[in-house]
Amino acid sequence: MKILLLCVPYDSGKSGISVCIRHIVRELAAQGHELTLILEASAAGMPEFVGFEHIVLPAWTARPLFSMLYCLFLLPWRLPRRKWDRLIITAANRRMLLRKPCETYAIVHDLSQYHIPTKYDVFRMFYIRHVLPYCVRRVPDVVAAVSRSTADDLVRFWRIPRGKIMLDYNGVDQSALPRDANDASEKVVLYVSRIEAPGKNHANLIRAWELLPPEITKEYRLLLAGSDWSGAEDVHRQAEASPCAGSIEFGGFVSTERLLELYRHASLYVFPSFFEGFGLSLIEAMACGLVCACSNNSSLGEIAADAALTFDPAKPEEIADAIRRALTDASLRAELRRKGLLRAAEFDWGEHAAKLAGQFQGFAEVFGIRFRTGTMDQALDEIDSMLKSPRPDGQPYFCAFANADCLNIAYKNARYAEILNAADAVWADGVGIAISARFMHTPVHGNVNGTDMLPLLCRRGWSIYLFGAAPGVAEKARERLLAEFPMAKIVGVDHGFCKTPEEESAVIARINAAKPDILLVAMGVPKQEEWIVSHRARLNCGIAVGVGGLFDFASGRIPRAPFWMRKLKIEWTYRLYNEPVRLFRRYVIGNPLFIWRVVLHGSRPRHRKEDHA
Repeated sequence: MKILLLCVPYDSGKSGISVCIRHIVRELAAQGHELTLILEASAAGMPEFVGFEHIVLPAWTARPLFSMLYCLFLLPWRLPRRKWDRLIITAANRRMLLRKPCETYAIVHDLSQYHIPTKYDVFRMFYIRHVLPYCVRRVPDVVAAVSRSTADDLVRFWRIPRGKIMLDYNGVDQSALPRDANDASEKVVLYVSRIEAPGKNHANLIRAWELLPPEITKEYRLLLAGSDWSGAEDVHRQAEASPCAGSIEFGGFVSTERLLELYRHASLYVFPSFFEGFGLSLIEAMACGLVCACSNNSSLGEIAADAALTFDPAKPEEIADAIRRALTDASLRAELRRKGLLRAAEFDWGEHAAKLAGQFQGFAEVFGIRFRTGTMDQALDEIDSMLKSPRPDGQPYFCAFANADCLNIAYKNARYAEILNAADAVWADGVGIAISARFMHTPVHGNVNGTDMLPLLCRRGWSIYLFGAAPGVAEKARERLLAEFPMAKIVGVDHGFCKTPEEESAVIARINAAKPDILLVAMGVPKQEEWIVSHRARLNCGIAVGVGGLFDFASGRIPRAPFWMRKLKIEWTYRLYNEPVRLFRRYVIGNPLFIWRVVLHGSRPRHRKEDHA
C-alpha cells in the first residue's frame, strides 16, 4: 500500500507524539508499505526519516501558528489526489487538513485541553475547540483513538460518531526495552514527564512525598525527570520550599539510554497526572518489571488495569499511601511486577501500525439503528468468525441487510427497529444508506448486499439452506447456483408459504435435519426478520440471514442490472424500469422521503420505548 503520513508536529523528537510517529514509520515500513512522509524542515534530516520520500513544509512554518494554518489551508492543495492509497494523520489533535487526497485515517492522542482548561492560550483553545473538531468530523474516514478514554472524549467533546472511531492502543517496543530487567537496586521513586503545572500534577506528588514516613523519604529519592514546560517555575519553587527538599531531584530531559537505565534500577514508577491520552511511560516501566502506581483517571486507570496501584490524583494522601505500600509490601510488589509484565505484553507497535494500514469496520447510525460500514470481505470474515465461534446460548447468529427501504420501514415500525438493533450484524446495502451515513460523517466502505454475497458464500463452501419466496423459486435458484458453482453446498430448499403451524414445524424440522451453516430466509421485510427472531430458539443452524428478494434474482425470475449500472450505483433505476408498478412507491416516493427523514432526524432514534410498550 502507498501510504502518506503527516508527521507534523515532530517536537524535535522529544514528545510522546514523536515517539509514536517513529514507531509508526518503522512498523509500516517493516510491513512492506511504500511511505511518503510530510515533515517539518527541522525534522527532514533526522536519521529515523532517512531513506523515505519526503514532502517538507516551508521553513517559515516553524512557528506553531504558521504550521497550523499551512496544514489547514495550503498543504491540502499541494497533495495530488489518488497518488496514495491512504493518508495517515499522526496527530489530528494538533494538525488537520481541510481536504483529503485519498482515504484518510486520523490519530487523536488526547483532548486534555477540555480537562485542563488553562493548558493553552485563547487562540489555541479556539483552534482546538472549534477548528479541529470541524475538520475531524468531516475529513477523515476513520478516527483512531489511542485509548477508550480518548474515544469517549471524541464523542463527548467533538461529537465524532462512535462508529467512525477505531480503538488503536499505542504499543511498547519490546525489542528495545530491557524486558523484566528491573532490579530495584537504586532507591529511586521515578516520574518521567515534562514539568508542567497543573496538568502533570507534580504539586500533589510533592505534597504526597511530604506525607510519607521519614524512614522512606530519607532512604529514597523522588526523581522528577523531564524538560521544563508551562508552570515549571511553580513546581521548582514548591520543591525547594518543601521540608523534604533534600530528597527531591529534577533530572531534566532524559535521553533514551538514561531512561532505560532508570527503568532498570528504580524502585517504583509513579504517574500522578491529572490527565493522559495514553501514558506511554507507564507501559514501558511495566515492561521492564518496574512496580507502578498511577492515577485512576483518564486513560491511566484503563491502561494500568489491575497491574498497578491506582489513586485519586487530587488526593495527596492516597498518592502517599500507594507509594508507601508499593515500597514496603514485598508480596504486593511481586504481584504487581508479575501483572505488569503480562499487561505490557498486550501492547504492540506492530499491531498499532497494522490497524492503521488495515480495513476498519465501524458502524453508522440512522434513526437510532446501527449498521456496519465495512466491506464485503469484512462481512464474509465476520460470518467466518461466527461459524467458528458459536453463540454460548446455542442459538444461531442473526444477521440482516439494511437499505433505504428497510430504514424507511423501521422509521415507522418500532418493533422492526428493535429487531434490527438486536441483530448480531446489520450490513449496509445500497447507495441510499451510504448517502445517509455520509451525512452523519461516517462513510460506508462497501455495498454489502445479498445478491453479491450469495455467490461468495457458495465459493466458500459453507452449507446453505434456501427458505422463502414463492413455490418453485428456491428450487430454481438452487439449480442455477449448482450449475454455476458445482462446489456449492445447497443442503435444502423450501418455499415460504406455510399456511399452518404444522407446515411451519415441518419446515423447521427439515432445516434442523440438514444442519446448515447458513439459513437464508426470503420473506420480505420485516416479515423475514420477525420470523427468524420468533423461531430462533428452535433452529439448528449457524447463522440465519434475512435476504428479501434474493431468490428471485438467483433464480433468474428477475434480471439483474448490468454491471456498469451497479458500478455507477444506479441499479435501482433498472429495477424500477423492470417493475415500475411494484417499485414506484419504494423508489420514486421512498428514496426522497428517506433522505428528507435523514436530514430531519439524523441519527436520533425515531421511536421511544413507550411507543411500543
